[in-house]
Amino acid sequence: MTGKALTPGDICWSALVEEEGRLVRQDFSAEGWTEPPPNAVGYWRCVVPPEQESGERRLDTSSLFEYFLQLCESPNVVEQQHLYVLALLLLRKKRLILEETVETEGQSSMRLIGSGGEGPFTVTEVELAGDSILEIQSQLFGTADAA
Repeated sequence: MTGKALTPGDICWSALVEEEGRLVRQDFSAEGWTEPPPNAVGYWRCVVPPEQESGERRLDTSSLFEYFLQLCESPNVVEQQHLYVLALLLLRKKRLILEETVETEGQSSMRLIGSGGEGPFTVTEVELAGDSILEIQSQLFGTADAA
């Protein structure tokens, strides 16, 4: 840990780490990053965005898509929920395109392609209560102190 605060424009690394069955986002300065932390589910390089006056967080679509690609590789139950919420966010941001919805063994799935021609991707639809979606979004966008 460097203890240095991250400032807008800094290059940093973010990782999602499983802690007690929950995913927690940890942010690291470029100087403080050596490798993913233990129990990391995914990680990505990003740039600290400029401060926003409204207090509303801006979605970094490129980082979200990189994490989406990592989750497509090896989703477990918790990761399937995150993958589904990420897919919905990326659909909303027009980074993913819904080709079709398919039904397999009583389970609905979305067949998606990336707006840059990536894919196809198949994401199983997961039933989540509104509170669960907000909690997952909070886990995805919550930040820890710079390490």
